[in-house]
Order: sequence, then structure tokens, then C-alpha cells
Amino acid sequence: MKCLRFVFLLALAVALAGCGKKPPAAEEYIPPVETAAAAVMDLSSILDATGEVIASEEADVAPKVSGRVSTVNVSVGDRVARGQALLVLESSEARNSVVQAEAAAGTAAVNVLKARQALADAERNYSRTSALYQAQAVSRAQFEEAESALNNARLGLQLAEEQLRQAEAALTGARENLANHTVTSPIAGHVAAVNVHGGEMAGPQGAAVTVVNMDTVKVKVNVSENVISSIQKGSQVQVSIGVLGKTVTGTVVSVGPKSDPATRAFPVEIFLDNAQGEIRPGMVATLKIPVGTAKAALTVPAGALIERDGAYYVFTVEDGVAREKQVKPGAITDQLAEIKEGLSEGAAVIVKGNRLVADGQKVKVVNAEGGQP
Repeated sequence: MKCLRFVFLLALAVALAGCGKKPPAAEEYIPPVETAAAAVMDLSSILDATGEVIASEEADVAPKVSGRVSTVNVSVGDRVARGQALLVLESSEARNSVVQAEAAAGTAAVNVLKARQALADAERNYSRTSALYQAQAVSRAQFEEAESALNNARLGLQLAEEQLRQAEAALTGARENLANHTVTSPIAGHVAAVNVHGGEMAGPQGAAVTVVNMDTVKVKVNVSENVISSIQKGSQVQVSIGVLGKTVTGTVVSVGPKSDPATRAFPVEIFLDNAQGEIRPGMVATLKIPVGTAKAALTVPAGALIERDGAYYVFTVEDGVAREKQVKPGAITDQLAEIKEGLSEGAAVIVKGNRLVADGQKVKVVNAEGGQP
């Protein structure tokens, strides 16, 4: 019995001794990161912007006179030349007015010829009578009669010539009015809209046809005041048309001297060659506009920047520990970011894994060569 009690106590002691042992500690996790050294270099700044394609020229064409539409000569999509007839208004009254004006002008012209002949006759009669009067061969009354006839002939010619001028002006007006019944295109391009049909009334109050020139198109964008001075007329701009999957080179043709009072933004226009007509007004374009070069700028990869609540931060690695630093960025491109304050040249900046670490956390740098930005 004593022996059994001893065995039981021994087993209990061993069990209690086993319960007092601690499990092995878990190994601490150290996140892997990749770094790049902050370096000094010249940084070309590119402004990313979005704009809408518009036609280089657009004309809303309306008749100069009111009238009923006789014929419409074009359809949407048609290519038209400058001066080509787009539509014609009923013009019977205008044609009658031209006929009447031509007749009146013809009569006035005949009257001028008659008045000139009458003046010539009066001048000859006056010359002959004056000579006879000097020779006392005719009376003073006959001389004064010849003189009066000459003056009347001169006045008659003046009146006839004035009537001819008025008749010719009326004829010119009638012909212009008739011409206005044919509506022509002021530019070469494509018909974008036709707003009238045969039999409808049309007039100066509304555009009947819209014509756009798409041989060249332009993209208009608005840029902020802090970069407008860096955008130069004639600069080349890469323009991507997403819906076409196409990137073309455009040229800055105008830089607005004044901002929009509502947005405080400045308008910039970029022309694109569009000889094939693929790029159409209304398409969305994304642009990369060069806005200058920052000389000897301290740069880091753009992915190193972290923005929070309007402030920018980077993580550096110091003695195997991540350190958060607030920085002041300058120009930012797709690849690089300029750092104006908060960082020194050569600092090892975390470029991958920087969003998974915290200030003071141990990290493991896995890019052995410590790549450059």
C-alpha cells in the first residue's frame, strides 16, 4: 500500500512539472520592402489633363432673309466646299423684284442718254446764239432764252443721272436679296446638323445648317495659374484618344492671357491634324502637357509618395527600421516626384511595401542593390 502511494505521488509530480513548461516563442514577422535612393537630377514636368475634342472651325449657317424652304441640298455627314449651296428659299417675289429693278434701271439709263443729248443740243444753241448776240444779230431776249435752256439741260442731266444711280442701287439690292435666298457654306467641312426641311419657314433667327471643319481639330483644356506661365505656344503635346486607342502629337496654338473668373483657370488650345477624319468632335482626350524642367531637383519614385489629408509622406529605412517623414513635393510625373523639403539626397526611400508598414517598424530590404529612382 505504501508503495502504491509513492508511485501515485511521483506521477502527480511529473504531471505538475510538465504543466509548468512554456511553449516556444513565435518568431517576429518582419515585412519585406524595396527601396530606392533619393537622387538629384533634372526633372521634366508633365501636366496630365483631360479635354474634349472640338472642331477647328464651326459655322451655324442661317438665311439672311426669311422665307419658305424650297430645297435642301445636303444631308448630315456630307462634305461641302466653301461657297457651296446648302439650301434654297422660295424666291419668285425676289426674282420679280429683280426684273422690275432691271427695267427701272434700263429706263433711267435711256433717260440719261436723252438728257446728255439735250445738253449737247443746248450747248450748241447757246454757243451759236451767244455769237449772234455779240454781233447784235439777235435780241437779248433770244440770248437769255438760249442761256436758260442750257441751264435747264444741265439740271435735267443731273436729275437723270441721280435717278440712274438710285435705280442701279435698287437693282443691286434686289439682286443681293435674290442671292440671299440661296444659303451657302462659309467654310469647307462636313455637315453636322440640318435643322430645316422643304416647305418649312427659315430665317436669320435660327441656324438652318451646321458645318464643321474636321481636317484639323483642337482640344481645349483649362489649366491652373501655377503652371500657365510654363506652357509655351508651339510646344508638342501627346494626346491620347481613348475610344480610338490612338495617341497623336498635337501643337499648342493658344495660351489664354486671362483666367475664367468663375474657375480661375486659363484656357489652352491644342491643334491636332485629322486628315483621316478619325477624331471627331465630342471625343474625350487625355493630354500630357510639358510645363518646364526643374533643374537639379531631389527626386524619388512617384510610388514612394503617400498622401493623407492633403499632406504627403514617405517612408525611409534607417538601421533596418521604417521611419515616416512628411515631405513637400514639387513637380510629379508618372515616374518621378520632386521633393522640395523633408528629405536629403541618398536617403533610402521605400518604394514597394510602403503602405504596409508603420513608423518605427522593423523592415527587411529585399532589393540587394538598393535601386535608383
